[in-house]
Amino acid sequence: MLEVLGLHPVAADEPVHLIRVAIDGEFDDVDWGEITQPTPEEPRESWQVPYDEQELETLPDGRAQAVFFFHYLDVTKPLETPFGSVPLPAPTRIPKELASLKYEAP
Repeated sequence: MLEVLGLHPVAADEPVHLIRVAIDGEFDDVDWGEITQPTPEEPRESWQVPYDEQELETLPDGRAQAVFFFHYLDVTKPLETPFGSVPLPAPTRIPKELASLKYEAP
């Protein structure tokens, strides 16, 4: 299971969000390239996927925690993942504990 814990817009030249997730299992067990948001008018290989995935400290409940950047996210639609469709919370400002994570364009 994957749960989106936070969704945070990032100041950049193009639309990008920082997404924080909790994972049942290990960080390395996730196929990050399979997390996407379908864009029906585009071929699948053009769909956006996580960028610059980073493992964070394990949550108190034992779940793994990670962050990644995601370009051109439609915040009204869920992410499609190997764990199923995952709804997105409302966007908020980047919290202090994640402020050190800096976006660098690919």
